[in-house]
Amino acid sequence: MMLKLEIKLLADCPEYIPQLAQLWFNEIGKQWIPNASVERAMETYKTHLNHESMPLTFVAIVDNNPVAMTSLRENDGIREDLTPWLGSLIVHPYFRRQRVGERLIDLTKERARAMGYEKLFLLALDPSIPNWYTRLGWLYIDTDKLYHHPVTVMEINV
Repeated sequence: MMLKLEIKLLADCPEYIPQLAQLWFNEIGKQWIPNASVERAMETYKTHLNHESMPLTFVAIVDNNPVAMTSLRENDGIREDLTPWLGSLIVHPYFRRQRVGERLIDLTKERARAMGYEKLFLLALDPSIPNWYTRLGWLYIDTDKLYHHPVTVMEINV
């Protein structure tokens, strides 16, 4: 069965901020980010209500429910010399392995290219994730730390 997926900018569907903040908290915040909260995530996503400037967020929607997202940001908390960043790529566990993440990455790359960038960067907190990104064409460039967690820094040409 083909997944009926719609992708919008968060700026066009801000009503999803509470669900996306909860998804972020469940999948990233509570494990990796000190003092993370759903409320703080909601405030952050309110700053992502942009169409043509960073930060902006793409939202994948199935049956009027947000099931995945990713953001395009100037910075993602490390390496101020690198920009822009693909951040908070999160796919609800039920919707994984259906190429939702790949579609969100492709849109983020297209937007970065349209904004005049040649490369896109990301950091991977979970040590198992870089293998997936490598299969998608991302290259390892460095390791760093974010909130005392080792992270893998990767790049891709857009």
